Amino acid sequence: MKRHLLFSLLLPLSAIACVRSPAPAPPKTVQAVAVFPPDNLTGDELLVEGGSLLEKYVFHTQRVTVADVLAAEARRQLASRGVTIIPPDVVDAAAGEHPPLGAYGAAAAAARNHIDADVLFIEIRRWEPDVPFQPRSIIVSLAATLVDPADQHTLWSADRPSRPIATPGAVTLGAADVIAAGKAIEELLAPLSAVRPPSVG
Repeated sequence: MKRHLLFSLLLPLSAIACVRSPAPAPPKTVQAVAVFPPDNLTGDELLVEGGSLLEKYVFHTQRVTVADVLAAEARRQLASRGVTIIPPDVVDAAAGEHPPLGAYGAAAAAARNHIDADVLFIEIRRWEPDVPFQPRSIIVSLAATLVDPADQHTLWSADRPSRPIATPGAVTLGAADVIAAGKAIEELLAPLSAVRPPSVG
């Protein structure tokens, strides 16, 4: 009897715990986006060593991180979908010397610096190769938030839970990082794939 009573009390609590607020649906139109420096929550610097795969990115530093590559991939992939991208140097100037700022801090910085674009903020929650050399996969967990800087309103958000991303052909960890970053961003921003600026005319 006691066990039955305890179960009847715990069942409603477990049901409440499982209820989550649904993420906002993607906005109907995204015309311009400022991709702010991602927040690395892993506790590891996630440095990416050089290599030919990095040549397609424009970096002005010898110290490249997974966060840098994720931001560059987000800009590249959104631009390929017709979204106007705020130049990285403009965003970096708004972010200041000590980013990341969090999604709403980034939106506030964009508003202060008169950046007329929605703010995309990415969190790196997990980034873990299966082996240190020639990794076959990297376990990745990310989150993304799109915020309107005018009113700090969340336009859209998404979470990518921890799952491995295959990195076939990657001889070095740096190459695997670049492959995983491209796939992770493509998956994370997939709900925005149908979003296009309104047609003119």
